[in-house]
Amino acid sequence: MALLRLDVADVRNIESASLSPGEGLNLLFGANGSGKTSLLEAIYLLSRGKSFRSSQPHRIIRFDQPFLTVAGRIGQPGGGTTVGLRLGRNAKEVRVGGRHCDSSAHLIRLFPAVLTQPASVALLDGPPRLRRQMLDWGVFHVEQEYLDLLRRFSRALDQRNTALRTDASRSNLEAWSGEVARWGTMIAEARSAYVERIRGQFAKISSALLGPLDAELVVRQGWRTGWSYAEALAASVAMDRRRGYTEPGPHKGDFTVLIGGRPAKDFFSRGQLKLLTYALLLAQACRLEEDQPGRACLLVDDIASELDPRNQEKLLSLLKSTGIQSFITFSGNDLGWVTAGHTARMFHVEHGRILADE
Repeated sequence: MALLRLDVADVRNIESASLSPGEGLNLLFGANGSGKTSLLEAIYLLSRGKSFRSSQPHRIIRFDQPFLTVAGRIGQPGGGTTVGLRLGRNAKEVRVGGRHCDSSAHLIRLFPAVLTQPASVALLDGPPRLRRQMLDWGVFHVEQEYLDLLRRFSRALDQRNTALRTDASRSNLEAWSGEVARWGTMIAEARSAYVERIRGQFAKISSALLGPLDAELVVRQGWRTGWSYAEALAASVAMDRRRGYTEPGPHKGDFTVLIGGRPAKDFFSRGQLKLLTYALLLAQACRLEEDQPGRACLLVDDIASELDPRNQEKLLSLLKSTGIQSFITFSGNDLGWVTAGHTARMFHVEHGRILADE
């Protein structure tokens, strides 16, 4: 099990709240504005060191408070590791096992949580940046050195862009082009390998949610197909000089979901795209759970959004079948369809407080 206990203070409308979740389904229910999504946000903060709702701390911290705190115990019952985050308007402190950490990467690696929310459908019809972030998060949990690889590429890319803008010597530009090509090729290869790892899970889950599909994940490395990255950089020098920046590369990478050879976003309904998004994110979580049993955590905000009861039930059954610890928010009063045939721990949230474990 991933999260054994959660303690939250001063996150949005939550003054103080604690919960001891179950190892399977955990349902957070209550009226709109009660604080359900804020509790989910607190769990996400504990996993990523940042919010999925705002990048500005003052919007997350409860009114008139100097900082928020989220603490938890991660691991197996009877043991585990304490983790904590204290976020102020101008400072952030991360602690793991009682020790200060200088990076949120420690949280991300220790407590990997996958979030799906109504806005997650942008993975299919939104900007490529979102899909690159999804791939990079997944590769990070497979390749121990991947974060360092991204940093090396970013530094080399900055240097090449500077050389392009300042009309640096040919030798200087070639030197940085070589570094960009080296690290960029490794990033693209790592992303492609990761897509291969989740391809089977994605096909299985998408068929379970949407029926038999000829679903395919197609990766775009960010430069001309059939060329090496070094060749693409060499061919783009003149145009890159005019632009003042490097056009080809993994910073332009992307992936597409094809159904029968056509982009799903071009003909699927909003509800179908929502289910396909669930399939992508669940495939990522299931792959992580297979690689690192007991580590993954699923966060599902507003399970009823844009899904009819039949598809909600299908999704809930699928979530249960994964065996992954899940936190699900639900606003309705009729919980019969949720509890029927499912074992779930229920938490009633009202005005930022957890009234009781149901």
